[in-house]
Amino acid sequence: MVLVPLMAFVLAATSVRTRRSAANMAMLGAVATFALSLLVAWGLTRRSTPFQTTYPYLNVPVAFTGPVNFQGFGIDIILRVDRLTSVALLVVELCVIGGIAWHRLMGRSEPGGARFYALVSVLLFGAVATLVSYDLAELFAFWGLAGAATYLMLAHRWGSMESSQSARIALVLPFAFDLSLLSGVAVLYSHYGVNNIANLVPILHTTSGVGVKSMVAASILLFVGVTGRLGLWPLSLWLTRTATTAPPVASALAQSVWSVVAIVILYRLMPIIAAPNVATLRDLVYASGVAAIAAPLLALFGNEPRRAMVLAGSGVAAVGAALVVHAYQSTGTTYAVVGVACVLAAAPARAAATLAVSAIAAAMRTDDLAEMGDGWRRMRATTTALLLSGLVIALSAAVAMALAASSRSRFGLALGEAVLLVSIAAIRVPFAIAIGPLRRRRAFEPDRVREGAAASLSWPYWLALAGAALAVASLFPAWIGFLDGQTHKAAMATSLALWAGVALVGVAVTVLTYGTNKDGALRASAWLGVGLGRVRDGGPAAFSRFIAEPIAAIAEHVSEWIQQGDGELARAAAASGRVALGAARAPAVPLIVVLVAALAVAIGLLSPGVFR
Repeated sequence: MVLVPLMAFVLAATSVRTRRSAANMAMLGAVATFALSLLVAWGLTRRSTPFQTTYPYLNVPVAFTGPVNFQGFGIDIILRVDRLTSVALLVVELCVIGGIAWHRLMGRSEPGGARFYALVSVLLFGAVATLVSYDLAELFAFWGLAGAATYLMLAHRWGSMESSQSARIALVLPFAFDLSLLSGVAVLYSHYGVNNIANLVPILHTTSGVGVKSMVAASILLFVGVTGRLGLWPLSLWLTRTATTAPPVASALAQSVWSVVAIVILYRLMPIIAAPNVATLRDLVYASGVAAIAAPLLALFGNEPRRAMVLAGSGVAAVGAALVVHAYQSTGTTYAVVGVACVLAAAPARAAATLAVSAIAAAMRTDDLAEMGDGWRRMRATTTALLLSGLVIALSAAVAMALAASSRSRFGLALGEAVLLVSIAAIRVPFAIAIGPLRRRRAFEPDRVREGAAASLSWPYWLALAGAALAVASLFPAWIGFLDGQTHKAAMATSLALWAGVALVGVAVTVLTYGTNKDGALRASAWLGVGLGRVRDGGPAAFSRFIAEPIAAIAEHVSEWIQQGDGELARAAAASGRVALGAARAPAVPLIVVLVAALAVAIGLLSPGVFR
């Protein structure tokens, strides 16, 4: 199962040359991996323990004394598949299959078709291997491979200047997140000497010499590294900046695949992250709550449809992360899996929304909601798929809140605001596209707007329906119990009605606002977007004026002072050399007499009582 995508990549890189054959090879690898994952999931329904196998990879003795854990350095290839992992694998592979099938028709104009499909196979291999890894060193190796493939996919249009500039963000920020994850793994290994997660968790509090500060540092580093790839605000910049410049499938897979991988790894590492103290968990919950509110709120600023859908999905991911961390903070680990189920349900819908809105933007030749419209008549199928995807994104967050959050707590109130904002952000884009006129522009005729290829229209529907099925399945305790092997209670009818009502209020507000005065609502969001852009541009300008330029000026003066000091030092050294040379040539006895006399005079003048 793990090696099938790698074999597809090898075959694509060594033998396949045409676009169609490369697409067929990538699809074959993804479908074969999906079939094997189905067999694994079916096998896990008949057993309560996970499948696990271990292969020794590296074992180097480095010492003969001291703690046993530090006498050797070893890395084991540990492949472990439990029920949650099997479902996550199916979701990832379904998103990849839908993306490849859509790109075969809608991405025919993209350059380097064979190279792109090969990168998709590498991403699938890295994601699958990361999900089944249970050794921290092994996990990070495959995590980094998937990250490299993601960057190359997002930078696929390297011939475009705008794409190249956005690709820098896609390289620098994720590299910083991965470096944070590596630093967290390094801190853990330097203190415990263990990389196996199963062996590391029991000794977190029993190892002598490990303080709380070290554990807190490791927890924060791991959390930042994982949530950066999860796309929590403000770490989601690498997704929003590449939403319009990267190929649509690359953006869709970066959002969906990485959200699944990151939330599962966060759930797996939570016993380590939660180990230091309650204060650390409280701060992480606060950070996740702020991200859950800020991301969909900022989606209302501006009229860029793809950026808005990315931020709406980022809000759902933040809700899932907040539920996972909060479960370890207060109520135990029982409902931590609900946050994972929330992100799993939203991932296919996020991919479907990205594909649908990209098709609409390409057909209408604009990336501004103010210039879009009449989607119900001209692109009914694609607009309906986009609307269905937005509803699934909002539904997944509402269902998760009904299962794991109380409306009477401050935590529930904060995430309730997030659910409301997510529903508004996810629905306003398809609704604004669906209604209103599609006006003529220069070199653009609305009558030429048509649906895409017929074979590509069904894939956003299948992805959105898969997300809807996962969201509805979360309402059944048997499904949640299947994921984590524990016993759960069904959501209360009042709680479900409350949170579903919150999401419906967001939908109603959006429909009422845009149905009454679409142009006014879009002008308001455009004005807010301009203000946000000024703030965003003013930040680098202020940084350059008050920090970067003064530091550069100081560095320039320091450089001049260093050169001047070097010259003075050289002259002083030359003068001291001449003095030393003259002293060496002077007679020894008279010189000693002069030095003794000068020393006696100095001591006499500096003695107490001379000047008093």
